[in-house]
Amino acid sequence: MSSPKKRKQEGFALIEVMFAIVILAVGLLGLAALMAQLSGSTTQSRYLGSEVMLASEKLEDLNQLDYKKYSATTLAPGGSLTANQTLNTVAYFDQVQMSSRSGMMNDPTGAAQAANDMITFQRRWVIESNTPSLGVQRITVIVIPQTGTPLERAETFQTSTVRTCDLNTGC
Repeated sequence: MSSPKKRKQEGFALIEVMFAIVILAVGLLGLAALMAQLSGSTTQSRYLGSEVMLASEKLEDLNQLDYKKYSATTLAPGGSLTANQTLNTVAYFDQVQMSSRSGMMNDPTGAAQAANDMITFQRRWVIESNTPSLGVQRITVIVIPQTGTPLERAETFQTSTVRTCDLNTGC
């Protein structure tokens, strides 16, 4: 015959198993939430990395240009990076499409990847003469993501550089 002491121990094992299952379930739910957040952060990092690359590429190209060719006097009135973004009334801008999987840019002729694979960015830039002081030019580039949900894409990225003007010809 079994003693009452043994019966209490058997029931206690069942309660232990139930508590272990609850603890395991809470841990797995926490892990699932962490994975969801990690996935979103990875997508934002991909957008931000692309924005940084596109901005630095354009900044490097503009830094190689002739001082006089793209001066502040040739900019549209206002010369602003943010002048009506929806109508593209900024003096200098372009749009770049990149593959979301491979990071390759779209062929300028239009032949390329599937449309649902492409991420579109708009780049805007301003070249200001004698800013922030005399004898220098400030080049500012801003990259704005155009595709993706607001939760996926990173905020806009902006960067600037300053270069000295030629002492003989000026800015």
